Amino acid sequence: MTNFEFLQKYFHLQDQVSFDKLFDLSFALLGYSKTDISSLSNNSLINTVLTPDQLKIVCQKFKDLNRNPSIYFENRTDLEPLKKMLVDNGFKQDFEDSWMFYDQSVEPNEKFSCVKIVEDENDLKIFLETFDNCYQKDDPQNPYGDVKGFLTSSRNSWLKHKGTERLEYYLAFKDNKPVAVSALNSHEKIGYISSVGSLKEVRGEGFGKIATLFAVFRSQKLGNDLHCLATEEGTYPNGFYKRIGFKTKFTAPLYTKNKTS
Repeated sequence: MTNFEFLQKYFHLQDQVSFDKLFDLSFALLGYSKTDISSLSNNSLINTVLTPDQLKIVCQKFKDLNRNPSIYFENRTDLEPLKKMLVDNGFKQDFEDSWMFYDQSVEPNEKFSCVKIVEDENDLKIFLETFDNCYQKDDPQNPYGDVKGFLTSSRNSWLKHKGTERLEYYLAFKDNKPVAVSALNSHEKIGYISSVGSLKEVRGEGFGKIATLFAVFRSQKLGNDLHCLATEEGTYPNGFYKRIGFKTKFTAPLYTKNKTS
């Protein structure tokens, strides 16, 4: 599987999760969210240097959806001209994902006994509150800011897939108090881990690691072949995942243009 083929599968993995709808434009695969307006949940996957007409089509589609045009692609030498083209047309790099994979076996661990799989709407409420509390502004270990704009789509996605193994949320507890979270999205043999966080008061006690490795354990148990996540190189989360065994395979930048410009 090439990196681009992986990213195609990732877009389909996020269909009905981060994306409410996918649009196949033949030269671009566009993901759209009804509730989350961020570029994370509204962007188009590209595997070629676009023609001016193709770029116009992508921009018009985002305009019709009332979203900022956003282009996502693998960081490859042959796509360097695409970067220049986007900058020349008013786009700016928003971020660059570092795609990280875990290739070790995770065995059942007594520490996993503190982790609970979200099973009902009461659990979901606790998960979302804990998730929100784990991601606060001005936190040096959190480069992403708060997640309030993501909470509604997270709730809707779980309710949509409730009772299936497609999407699972996890809560880690310390003395009966929820202190860490993680999530797993499984599709086409890919296990994508996200929403990992821990409360400031328990940082350094290993709960973030437990929540992450439990997600990997579940991914392996569900029969996925790949267990992965995306961070940004140089950030605290990126270093954290490297320390617990994740390895970067490739990177992928996202370029965004304000729809009013």
